[in-house]
Amino acid sequence: MPPERHVERGLLGLVVIIVLYLALTTIIYDESLPILSRPGGLVSLPILELQNRSLPHNQLAPSNHLYLTPASTYQEKELYGYVTEEQLPWFFDYPKRLVELRQELDAYHLVIAFRTILPDPLFGEEENIAIAANYLAGTVVSPGEIVSVNRIIGPYTTKRGYGEGPTYIGTRIVGSIAGGVCKIASTLYNVVVGADLQIIERHPHSMLVPYVPPGRDATVAWGTKDLRFKNNKDTPIVLWAESTGGILYIAMYGQFTPPQVRWCHKELHRQPAWTIKQTNPHLPKGATRRIEGADGVSVQTWIQITYPGRLSDRRPLGTDYYRPMPHIIEVGP
Repeated sequence: MPPERHVERGLLGLVVIIVLYLALTTIIYDESLPILSRPGGLVSLPILELQNRSLPHNQLAPSNHLYLTPASTYQEKELYGYVTEEQLPWFFDYPKRLVELRQELDAYHLVIAFRTILPDPLFGEEENIAIAANYLAGTVVSPGEIVSVNRIIGPYTTKRGYGEGPTYIGTRIVGSIAGGVCKIASTLYNVVVGADLQIIERHPHSMLVPYVPPGRDATVAWGTKDLRFKNNKDTPIVLWAESTGGILYIAMYGQFTPPQVRWCHKELHRQPAWTIKQTNPHLPKGATRRIEGADGVSVQTWIQITYPGRLSDRRPLGTDYYRPMPHIIEVGP
């Protein structure tokens, strides 16, 4: 064989090795990628789409970053995503107030709508989310106005109707008044980003949440953490929300058409969760129960925005750090 052929083959082999190395060391999660079928379940490519709280968080992203969807009521449904107007629970019976607001502001166009699903809600979570959704429904945002979620759905007190629900404190889940309302902030965050409104303030949770992937959540806490955004359009918008059957819907109505938005994530670091063993006096003698935790992860998030007739624009959304949540083994006395 001529020496030139050996050189060509050597260069080709080197290129293949470099490509494989880059593919293995730099994995980018693009949520526009399809869901693939596999016997026994579904395989999803986007990072950490938490499908069911009964599934260990640390098992959602094995070394090859693919995972199986567990068998559950929502096995063939997305636990989060943008929805059409026909999929909104009020589509066949619009609330009178929403009809009046859309007529008053000429907000006849559904700009965007997003839903999140809790397949296994914790104590008080659904009730608090429903109360907060009622406070959010009917919010009007004028052009140039900056909105504070805390000021809409808070303060988080029993006088406002809130009860005890789950809240992240450090690496633990504890009960607090209005626990669970962060689902409103996370769902609304996806609505606002999808509509290409300006985010003024947003904070991630301290640990992973089960209803959206890391990088797409938002948390609120009265006086310390808020979700704020600005209506950077020339016309007013109307927000409507409803929580029913463990599913939260938030929709935005207005006079403009949003761009095509594609969410992308890159996992930068992963810290394995540890295991804690403790006594639970409520368990039968000798019985054990395992409560799954979650790995800690660092995720870089960005979006690709495309308006008709324009080049795609890459918008960085920052890097979020989520602490590991320890696994707990409870033992009866």
